[in-house]
Amino acid sequence: MGAASPNLNKLSELLAKSKIAFIQLGVFTPDLKNVNVELMVTARDILEVGAYYSVRAKDIESFERYIAQLNTYYHDLASQLPPSQQMYPLIALNLLRLLSQNRLSDFHTALEAVDPDQLQTNSFIKQAVDLEQFLMEGSYNKVWSTRSSVQGEEFLFFYDILIDTIRNEIASCSEKAYDSLPLQDAGTLLFLKNTKELLNFAQERGWKVHPGEQVIYFGSDDNDAVEIPQEQIITQTLSYARELERIVIMFSDLECDYINPIDLCNKLNQFVLPEMASHAFLFFMFLVNGSWLAVLVNLPLVAYNVRKVLNSQHMYDATEIFRTLSVHKKECFIKVAFYLLCFFYYLYRMIVALIAADS
Repeated sequence: MGAASPNLNKLSELLAKSKIAFIQLGVFTPDLKNVNVELMVTARDILEVGAYYSVRAKDIESFERYIAQLNTYYHDLASQLPPSQQMYPLIALNLLRLLSQNRLSDFHTALEAVDPDQLQTNSFIKQAVDLEQFLMEGSYNKVWSTRSSVQGEEFLFFYDILIDTIRNEIASCSEKAYDSLPLQDAGTLLFLKNTKELLNFAQERGWKVHPGEQVIYFGSDDNDAVEIPQEQIITQTLSYARELERIVIMFSDLECDYINPIDLCNKLNQFVLPEMASHAFLFFMFLVNGSWLAVLVNLPLVAYNVRKVLNSQHMYDATEIFRTLSVHKKECFIKVAFYLLCFFYYLYRMIVALIAADS
């Protein structure tokens, strides 16, 4: 692995054969009371080569597996094996991997296993600790400025991933904080070297670049649309249907003389205006978001409610309730059917939206 361009394919074949031999020799399940030191050291050295190979091959999952296997040699067998020169460089490389993946809790867990004396004296470990401190402070410029002091292709691999993570986090914050930024300021803020890199990054994020004005406009027009609370709409639609069902039952009680007209009208009139206002609000939300099919479905009921309010026919009158009872019951049955159909439609649309979001 010390060569400038090692043969990774050949190395992969040798590592695969070595793992088979390790399994046959029981290297992965050592007897801690009777350790074959020479065999364990050889296995440790090969696993260390495998860890470096994984980084050169850009296989992060493989690197994670190699580090998990090496932890046995670095910690459980530390008192029985001679120290490895690659131990702290690989531990530091793993710490840098955790930082690049924004797994801070795992970073601190791995850091607890390191000898406290090495935190400031070992240059590899100190570099990872300092980077984590810079991230906690929000001093991203310090993270960027230390790149020139990073040694080794393996460390640069995770370092560049860390920079990309920071860059995307800055970009997300910038989209919320600004409507636009000058190209030069955006390039400086995102640690991009030239205009070409900035334009490529802007294209990936869906930003709009105005070459004449030398300004980036963050493409948030579509994303800033008012979000329709789908679950609340479904719940509210069901509550409408339940209330209308109760009203139908109360009409039946009136026909059977279980309730007097004045009490009935007083109870029903409490729900009339809230129901109309809530439905009008939902209609407005659909209109603002451009949900034209939902607008067309709800438009007849909105127009009907508006006409009733304008003609002062929206409240129940105790003196007229017996004469208009059949009309009110028919209206309630139609509204119950309408809200139930809307419930299934909104439920379908919510499921479609969730599937689209996951994909």
